Amino acid sequence: MRLETRTTLLKLHRWVGLAFAALLLVQGLSGALLVFREEIEGVIHPALAVMPAETRVPVQSMVDTVREAAPQATLQRIKFAEDPARAAMFVMRLEDDAPWMVAVDPYNGRVVRAGSYAAWPGEWLFRLHDALLAGKTGEIIVSIEGIALVFLVGFGVVIWWPGRRRLKSGFRILTGQGADRTVRTAHRAVGAAIGIVLVMSGMTGALLIHRAALQPYLPVVPRPKFEVALSPETPLRPVDTLLADARSRHGPLPLREVRFSGAAGQVVALYFQDESSRRPNATRQYFYNAYEGVELGRYEPAALPPMNTAYDWLFTIHTGKAGGLSGRLVVLAGGLSLVFFAGSGVWLWLSARRQRRARRAKAENRLARNAA
Repeated sequence: MRLETRTTLLKLHRWVGLAFAALLLVQGLSGALLVFREEIEGVIHPALAVMPAETRVPVQSMVDTVREAAPQATLQRIKFAEDPARAAMFVMRLEDDAPWMVAVDPYNGRVVRAGSYAAWPGEWLFRLHDALLAGKTGEIIVSIEGIALVFLVGFGVVIWWPGRRRLKSGFRILTGQGADRTVRTAHRAVGAAIGIVLVMSGMTGALLIHRAALQPYLPVVPRPKFEVALSPETPLRPVDTLLADARSRHGPLPLREVRFSGAAGQVVALYFQDESSRRPNATRQYFYNAYEGVELGRYEPAALPPMNTAYDWLFTIHTGKAGGLSGRLVVLAGGLSLVFFAGSGVWLWLSARRQRRARRAKAENRLARNAA
């Protein structure tokens, strides 16, 4: 590579990295913690661990309990963990659109924990990672950071490339020659080793944020959205009635989530684990009119185009769940590496500035002596 080209790429790599250093630090650290979010929350919130029993409380009974406990909030979804010894999570919104989350023991129906983000640091961390707690503006910033990360890795690999014959030396971290030398070689070697993981993380993250905006331009079938006119005088069918109907039609699949939409929650979406899919978090989704108890439509991965399958894999790949424990550990390493790169990049920049100042001062002193 020509020296001028390498110098230009190095400057671009340095200044893009410095511009995004703080954001990379936040995203890397929050992403690393979120890899094992469920395990961490189990330690932070021991009340989430419940004692499994032979029977569960009806879902509608839990819904009634939660709505009675938080009448000022609107229920949006219920999440059921794969671990039978874990509480069900009810996600709600207050009148000012602030979040409110409630954990319920599915075997006795008792509320075991409730509160806003302050009571759920894992959820707060997810919102920070997802959108910097800044809504759409935060999502745009995070997506730009993802794209910048891809370019940083690309520039870095081109700058680092030692040639095929000296490839092994490119992964060597030199010690005993000063801290700057050690940090610089570590920055390059670790970047080359983990680069593909960071590219995957940046690309999948950006695509997840802009997924809905890109769908009209891709051969995908969008997730169905249904609207049912509000009818305050008509009672809603119990969720368990809808569940029974869905299971009679589609089989006894494990329930993973229930979502409510409409002012009164009159559209209910039932998410069942899709055991026929290779994707760990794949679900079959069935939508119901809660007034009439009739199925409005469905979203079944097996019946969708390949592009839908690819898009549905994005979150699974981004979180590392696609590779089981090994995949999660790889994503953890990627997140921690961003923390290292943010710190080492700033270190190297400050070190270079100190060296330039020292050289300038030395040159000025020499000129002063010569003039004297």
